Amino acid sequence: MEDLAPDTILRDRYRILRPLGKGGMGAVYLAHDAALDQQVAVKCNHTLNDQATEQFMREARLLASLRHANLPRVIDYFVLEGDQFLVMDYIPGDDLESILQKEGPQPLEKVLNWVAQIGSALVYLHSQQPPVIHRDIKPANIKLNEKGEAVLVDFGIAKAAESTQATATGAWGYTPGFAPPEQYGSGRTGPYTDQYALAATIYTLLTGQRPADSVQRATQQAVLTPMNLLRKDAPLHLQRSLDIALSIRPEERFQSVQDLVQALRDPAYLAQKTTPAPATVQAAARRGKFPVWGIIALALIGMAVLGGGAAALFLLREKPVQESPVVATAAAELSPEAAETLVGSVLQTLELTQTAAEIAPPTKEPTDVPPTAEPTRTPNWIGNGRPLVFVSDREDGKTLQVWAMKVALNDEGVFVTDDPVQLTQGEGDKTQPVLSPDGKRLLFVMNDQLVKENGKEVFLLNLAHEGQTPVNLTRMKGDDTDPAWSPDGQRIAFVNKGRFVDVHQIYLARPDGGEPKRLSIDFDESQPTWSTDMEWLLYTITAQGHSYFFLRNQKLNYANPEQFDLTTFFGRLGETYHPKFSPDGKYIAYTRLNGNARQIYSVEFESRGGKATLLTPNNFQEEHPAWSPDGQWISFSSAREGKADIFIMTPTGLLQTNLTNSPGRDLQPSW
Repeated sequence: MEDLAPDTILRDRYRILRPLGKGGMGAVYLAHDAALDQQVAVKCNHTLNDQATEQFMREARLLASLRHANLPRVIDYFVLEGDQFLVMDYIPGDDLESILQKEGPQPLEKVLNWVAQIGSALVYLHSQQPPVIHRDIKPANIKLNEKGEAVLVDFGIAKAAESTQATATGAWGYTPGFAPPEQYGSGRTGPYTDQYALAATIYTLLTGQRPADSVQRATQQAVLTPMNLLRKDAPLHLQRSLDIALSIRPEERFQSVQDLVQALRDPAYLAQKTTPAPATVQAAARRGKFPVWGIIALALIGMAVLGGGAAALFLLREKPVQESPVVATAAAELSPEAAETLVGSVLQTLELTQTAAEIAPPTKEPTDVPPTAEPTRTPNWIGNGRPLVFVSDREDGKTLQVWAMKVALNDEGVFVTDDPVQLTQGEGDKTQPVLSPDGKRLLFVMNDQLVKENGKEVFLLNLAHEGQTPVNLTRMKGDDTDPAWSPDGQRIAFVNKGRFVDVHQIYLARPDGGEPKRLSIDFDESQPTWSTDMEWLLYTITAQGHSYFFLRNQKLNYANPEQFDLTTFFGRLGETYHPKFSPDGKYIAYTRLNGNARQIYSVEFESRGGKATLLTPNNFQEEHPAWSPDGQWISFSSAREGKADIFIMTPTGLLQTNLTNSPGRDLQPSW
């Protein structure tokens, strides 16, 4: 893999500015993103083979969906001429390795604050389905942003943990001192791997030196110096916590990173906390198999006894990038053929020893443990399994009904859905569906078949009781549209046109439609939506041929309108429609009218109309964005494939995928 020269252009979008760092796995560059007009970090790894490329693309999709304050966003990913590229947020500022070199060991309280932030990011990564394992935690990969907060960077060797998948490139991505034994060779990594590396990082930041290499510890060539011998002010419970997390045996570490973080702060928590082995390690032990670290250690010991050193396992790889002094010695003394033969004989000895142990009569347990059935795999449901509702005429080809389906991301990184369920029946189009916060009630719009002169009305369907008849909530003269639930489920907003004036007016009411209160007076106002904390009611106002956003504040009972964009009356976001707050309240996704096209954009709420990001650059009818409840996905409707379908994408516009692809029209998604 050749270095990228300054001004190299990747994908007609990323212009390389300068290198930020380089290692055996690849290089990181500072680049300018022409599409977003901002600086980004571009990580380049060499692709080993087609299988590695497929794994990279599958896992990059998962990384692109992650959102956490102490993690950079993965903005883009691609493969070019045999190289893998990840494009991430560029985090300016110093990394902790640089700070350590300049200042020496860091204050205890400061380190614990950084650990709490990085620990939160790791708990988030490990809670994904499947879990995401960073595998390269070290001070050089932790940067401090402008607020002084720790951010875990460099996802270059992160991977999704699979119960059936070992570390295909373990020896390529380890950092001696920070990598546990299972990360060397072909071991199976997991959340316990990141726990070890985090503990090693803490040890280094507090003492100014790395802990002894884990494989040398496993082969009894080195011992771990107790941290309190190097840092006299360290409390005993902190040393004990690091001893547990730095165990060379995964089953002896804490059950999770969260346990480690709590134990570092609370001596009482450490005293009462037990640390059972991860299920995969326990299962291997029950089957009588050597843990990966044990195989490596015994193989290295066997080679050392035979006079060959400790490098043969790594000599079997194409080009190892980091070696201990023992490894370097072995490489000089053994040919690859001799090393391969030696490793084979050692592993054969291990296999014969294991076989003998398996056929020998048990000495401690009177009966064999029956094999456990393969666990049923639970789909990785998006949004905690909350259904996505939408309207479709797939039943008869003409009448729009409300449907619901769940969406999942399978182990191959492919979106799948369950069979859509039809929620409404009967004559007349049903549109604009929206679920209550508890998911038990559905609001939608249709013409009242009994009082047709009233036009469109907002109806309520109780999903908790099968067979319920929808109830008309509004019953006003003119059209009632744009229903929205308040986040606490105690109010609904809707829009009426024609009761008093021939423009759209926003109303608030109880969930049963009672006590309707008119908010709008002077302008045409529609499409209301609440912020998650209910502080703001955001909506679209139409005046002088322009549609733009306005706000109402809860402190004033949403009575007084105020400008969304404080710099200009009509705003800087263009012709805007269908606003939706992200679950954390930080972003707004919306539809923008560009000529004959409708496109999806997002903008930070705090910017109040600042620079927006185009998510769907196609010149099609793409509208009605809806955030998943976990904030990691946006669904929307698109006509890019010749008719209306429901699509999904990440909040940065990646992985745009057709979810429905039915013969009928599929419109207006809502989570």
